[in-house]
Amino acid sequence: MRHRSIHWRCPANAAMLSVKRGLLILLLAAATACAGYWIYYRYVTAPERWMSTEANGEMEWLRREYHLSDAQFTRIEEMHREYAPKCDLMCEKIAKANARLDQFILANKTETPEVEAAMRDCLAVQGECRQALLAHVYAVSAEMSPVDGTRYREMMKSRIVEPGVSHAAVISQVAK
Repeated sequence: MRHRSIHWRCPANAAMLSVKRGLLILLLAAATACAGYWIYYRYVTAPERWMSTEANGEMEWLRREYHLSDAQFTRIEEMHREYAPKCDLMCEKIAKANARLDQFILANKTETPEVEAAMRDCLAVQGECRQALLAHVYAVSAEMSPVDGTRYREMMKSRIVEPGVSHAAVISQVAK
């Protein structure tokens, strides 16, 4: 007759073995779920991640997101190429105007004609930039299908209406 260890007959040890087995199964299930999520995430986001690392990735995203034909894509890509130097120049003007305003604010203890002029200059340059962007957005959306053009304008309007601040955050009671 074989002798079995008393260790295996003890209900407490059997319960502990059951708990260990359950924890091992739970750990393996969690590891499998994590691995599955990671694989799924990598697979699903691969095109976007690829586009974000490519030199022309933003344009490729635009092509896919707004279902652009090759002809539409070529025209819009040309528009972007023409607009980019204008945008860079506007950003430079805004930065200079903001720096000038900043200097006057720090140099004066009260509002002065120089501060007011620098503020007007900032507002004028920002308005010019927003107007140029609006014209560009309308031109680009005109190249798209009506539905996609509307979606594009909807996406871009927050950058025109209130750059840097969501429209819902505006304090004006009239807008609410």
